[in-house]
Formats: sequence, structure tokens, C-alpha cells
Amino acid sequence: MMLSRVKNLKLNHRFLFVVLGFAFAKASIAQTDTLQISDEQVKEEVLMAMRKADSVKPVVQVRELIDGVSGVVGDYVILNSDIKKQLLEIQGDQDLGELTDCQLIESILREKMFAHHAIQDSITVSDQEVEAETDQRIAYFKSILGTDEKVLEKYQKSSMPELRSALNRITRDMKLAQRMQQRITEEVEITPEEVRAFFYDLPEDKRPLFNTEVEMAQIVVKPKPSEDAVKEVVDKLKDYRQDVLDNGASFAAKAALFSEDIATERQGGIITLKRGDPFVKEFKEAAFSLTEGEISEPFETIFGWHILKVDKIKGQVRDVRHILLYPYIAVAQVNEAKQNLDKIRDKIILKEMTFDQAAREMSDEKETAKNGGKLINPNTGEARLDLTRLSEDLTRQIIFLEKGDISGIIDEKDQIGRTTFKIIYIINKIKDHKADYALDYLKIKDIALKDKQVKAIRKWQSDKLKDTYIKIGNEFKGCDFENQWNK
Repeated sequence: MMLSRVKNLKLNHRFLFVVLGFAFAKASIAQTDTLQISDEQVKEEVLMAMRKADSVKPVVQVRELIDGVSGVVGDYVILNSDIKKQLLEIQGDQDLGELTDCQLIESILREKMFAHHAIQDSITVSDQEVEAETDQRIAYFKSILGTDEKVLEKYQKSSMPELRSALNRITRDMKLAQRMQQRITEEVEITPEEVRAFFYDLPEDKRPLFNTEVEMAQIVVKPKPSEDAVKEVVDKLKDYRQDVLDNGASFAAKAALFSEDIATERQGGIITLKRGDPFVKEFKEAAFSLTEGEISEPFETIFGWHILKVDKIKGQVRDVRHILLYPYIAVAQVNEAKQNLDKIRDKIILKEMTFDQAAREMSDEKETAKNGGKLINPNTGEARLDLTRLSEDLTRQIIFLEKGDISGIIDEKDQIGRTTFKIIYIINKIKDHKADYALDYLKIKDIALKDKQVKAIRKWQSDKLKDTYIKIGNEFKGCDFENQWNK
């Protein structure tokens, strides 16, 4: 019996039986030395065979070409090799743990069903979005592995264009699936009464436990370079710029030789970005104020001093190269910064000024200084921070502090490895506890909303299983799936 009816395809039962019998033959079907084809060709042949109801000739071709098909969802054919690629993608992700083949195939089936229906519902993903994300992923791979060759070796590709093409397909399907889920859940809302019902329906012993949380503020003091040190790096950047403009020197070569941005120096300082990307304001302003081929004057960010060249403009996406230099900071200047913070701490303890006042007037971290040094959880917008999610070094410094306490001076490294100093003030501390409706309402509301969204997605999946063509390979028939893919 067919596992589910085929939508928009008029295929008789005999033809489907023959096609799918061949399509899901195991990889033991011999493949001769002279008949080597790509995964995309295999997928296309399977789909062509399924669609040609007036002839069984394609069936023979499918049998000869198949190297192992694991599943079909709508217009998506999933090969055994797709599962290997998925394993490669998640390899080394400690949060995922060990996934079984059954869990992997179900994850892929679910993504392809979302992607298939996203296309049916006219949901689109632009080429620019896909290519920009692919560029970022490749840049990330390079920052971890070091060279193009190592990236290609890990992802089993023979060239960067081949890798880029494969990543584009993966990215597009992933984004389509995400947008389909967003459409399903975008109108899901939850009322206070539903939150209350969700919480009190949970048995006492099933209610979540929340870790210790703190509300805190900080004052940060950063050692500052001398004026001579700043002038030295600015002059160097001006010389590099002038050499490129006057003598045709290679900007990429200079970035590789002189830039102190270790994430991009090996690639000649290349960065791909769009306006919404999380780069610092000054960097984005420089990148989007220049025309193609232009080079900026030296400019400063929290990371140091830069010059930037716009290599290529692709719609809303820009390829830029930059050279980053850090002004030298002497040991005496580091010691001076620590002594200044110690004096600030003394004034607060002696009540000569409040912590809020000191943070606003003296903290070098402008983002928090304007709020009196108060830290905000970027994921929730709340001031409460889970102690277990802070850095280990910071947790050790404040774990025994109570409400109203001020830490000693804490040495830290900033994003580029430079020493900074901070003091922490504990505004409030909520010890680890079982969920309390009044105290933890916002967290409970978030959990309840996610639960309602998951139920909406599950209902959608259950409904779509009835009118989406789905077939899985024999090797997965015994899997204990969450969804009835093999029904």
C-alpha cells in the first residue's frame, strides 16, 4: 500500500510500485567504473521517472543510476550521501551529542517537508541572502581550519565553487524551512490565562528549576595608548593606503602581511557584509559610504585602527578588505588604568559617589555606561542573568557576592586580547529555585508560548503528512520516528 497519496501527480499504482522499488534499492546495486554521476543527476532522474506516468522507460535508468536513495519528500530526493553530509555538518557540535541515523533522517525529512511546502506557498529566499550567508559560513570555516585546502578536504569538495554551490543549496533549503515554520507560528499568541493554566497544569515535581540569577552593573576601565602610539599606527595605515593608490600595490597582500585581524589576515583581509550584519557602527559606515575600489582614510573602532577597501558591490552585499592595527600600550599605562579603577571603587565604598553615577561618568564601556553600568540579557531583554551562562572566570569572581556587594578588581581580556579592568556591583541575586509563577512569570510565559508554537507545528506536520508524497528507504522502516513518515 502506498505510504501517502501523491499530490498533483497522476501515477497509477503499478508504475509507482516499480519506480519506488528501484528508487529505494540499497547501495548494493552495482555501479560500473564507466557510469559515475552526481547526486543532483540521481535526484533528477528519480523525479523524472516519478513524473512520466505514460512510460516505464525511465525506470530502467533509475535502476542503473541509483547509488542509494534514503527518502523522497514532495520534490526532494534524499540520498544516502545526504545523511553523510548532515553528519559532517554537525560533527564536533557538543550540544547535539551522538545522533542516530534514524534521528538524522527524520531531521532531514522534516526540513525537506517544510522547504517543499514553503515553495508551494510561494515563500521565497533571495539569491543575495543565500550567497551572503554562504560567504559568512565559508569565512567561518576558514577562520577555524586555516586554509581553503583544509576546508575543501573536510567537506570533501574538489574546488571552492563546488563547495559554494553545495552550501547555497543547503542554505536555501534551511531558510525555506525556517520561513515555513515562522509562517506557521507567526500568529500564535498566548494570553495571561493560558500562561497561568500552563503553569498550574504542570505537576509540582515537573515544574522547571531555574538557576541562580543576578542583576548587576559594571564599571570598565581600559588602558589607553599614548598619543605617539596612536599616531604611529595611523601613519602606517596612511602609508599603506598611499602605496596602493600611487604605486598599485596589492591591498590584499598588505592585509596578509600587516593586519592584526587574525580571522581575516590569511584571506587578505576579506569580509562580506550587509547592512543588517552585527559589525560595529564605524566599520559599517565606512563600508557603505565608499564606492567600489575606494579606500577609506584611517578610522577607529573598539578593535583598533583600520583602513578599508570596497572590493565588490553585489546589491545589498559588499565584499570589503581591511587592515587592522593596534596602538602599542605600555605596561605603565596598564598599571595606571588599574590604579584609576581602584580609586573609583574606594569612592563608591566610602559613599562619595554612587555606583550608578560612577559608571555614567567614568566607565569606558559606553554601551553600559549610559545605563549606570547595568547589564541586560540580550536574549530576553531582562536585567536578570543566569549565573551558569556567564564566563567561568567571571562566575568565580562573583559567585559568593550577595545583594549590595561590590567585587574586587577583575582582570579580563577584550575581544582582541588586550587587558581591561572591571568592578561588578550586585543589584539583586535570586538563588536557584523551582519555578514561581509571580517571580518567574516572563520565563514561564516564554516556555508556554514555545510549547504552543511546537503544538502548532506538530499539528501542521500531521495535517501535511496526509497530502505530501513521502517515501523512506527500507533501511529506515524500523525506526521509531516522532512522525509517521513510513505509514
